[in-house]
Amino acid sequence: MTYENIKSLILVILVGFSVLLTWSIWTYQPNYEIMEKAKTVQEVEISAPKDAKEIIKPDRIYYHYDKDRHYGTIDPNEIEKVMAEISRWDFSDFVNISSQIKNYSSFIHNPGNAVILFPDSIPTEFFRTIINTKEKKIPEFYFDRIVIDLEEVQKDHGFVYFVSTENEEVYRSHVSASFVHNFRNSFFKNAEYSLKYAKYFPYKTGNDRILFLPVEETKMQRYQYLSTPLDSEKFMNALFKNPSVVQKNHPTSGEEYTNGSSLMRVNDDESTLQYINPVENNESSFISNNLLKRSIDFINEHGGWTDNYRFVSMDELNHQVLFRLYDDKGYPVFSEESGISEISQTWGQNEIYKYFRSNFSIGSRVEASEMTLSSGEEVIQFLESEGYNMDNLEDLVLGYTMEKNARILYLEPSWYYRYNHTWSKLSMNEIEGGPNHGLE
Repeated sequence: MTYENIKSLILVILVGFSVLLTWSIWTYQPNYEIMEKAKTVQEVEISAPKDAKEIIKPDRIYYHYDKDRHYGTIDPNEIEKVMAEISRWDFSDFVNISSQIKNYSSFIHNPGNAVILFPDSIPTEFFRTIINTKEKKIPEFYFDRIVIDLEEVQKDHGFVYFVSTENEEVYRSHVSASFVHNFRNSFFKNAEYSLKYAKYFPYKTGNDRILFLPVEETKMQRYQYLSTPLDSEKFMNALFKNPSVVQKNHPTSGEEYTNGSSLMRVNDDESTLQYINPVENNESSFISNNLLKRSIDFINEHGGWTDNYRFVSMDELNHQVLFRLYDDKGYPVFSEESGISEISQTWGQNEIYKYFRSNFSIGSRVEASEMTLSSGEEVIQFLESEGYNMDNLEDLVLGYTMEKNARILYLEPSWYYRYNHTWSKLSMNEIEGGPNHGLE
């Protein structure tokens, strides 16, 4: 082999290696380990999140047999059964019939009607959490009553009405006649013989408003519970976007956390926690889209449902939503000036503006005793004798007053009335069946 042939062979080999190396570089894929997405803020869960249907619930059901026979319940288990039943129905053919209604109270409480009451109006965005419908587009409306007509049943369908007493709107829907017949047989016919239902009588307050009040006196338990403090640091981590820059101060009673603009104040004397984000003030006018959903999602994000809270009111004009404690028998829990039985939110255009709640949860029960509350008729007579303008009486319910002394929570039964849009405790001499806890 000549020298020139050797050179040519070496050149061919080098070119071949070059091509091989180039191809290897182009096709090489390193085996990197998959890295989890870094979290800039630690996720906080103070308590378990809840579905909307656990927060948005009816608080009363009435069955109207005739003008003299009305039975109702606030029992959560019974209401849950009713809601589970109607959630299986397929609602269709929604029609606005508001112009056909002459008297809303009479229409709602006609004999043969079952009436499911919510504490306040619910927007259609939560419609599908309560009922089942195959209709892709539901009209936009609000309702605080579901009325099932158990008398006017056609051959193949019955009627269910969704009523807004505040807006005076009624939407009629169709359901299968078999659903209505089953409801009548399973619930309506048995209510007046069930211990879960009490007999009620109608009282007309004025402006065509009718309240239904218990005929008999009501026995209720007065309770004492231990309270369990909530971890302020967890709320700080949940509410501030960058907890690492938050400074902690110790005022006379409690704690304060601030990042220079937002402030979270924990008041140990009042047992409250308040968060304020001044950048998101709500003085400017804007549309509060999905206000209730935003409020529930906000609390779910940090697991703030530490006790049995329910949705009770929404003010879209002022961007406010209120949740209240209920006891396990379905009675609302009020706390008058302190607000320790409530969670309130005020929203700015993009974020929460004010967040107010208690800084404790309810622990174990330490004492219970029975007392008897006046009948509805006695309460009405008392209000009339005190000179109240009954046209301004909007609601009247049995509930509890919550007070706190050190770690002890006191739940005292009482009548509560809503007068000119404000709830107040009714001070009457009740028949007491247990010892006084010394806070009166």
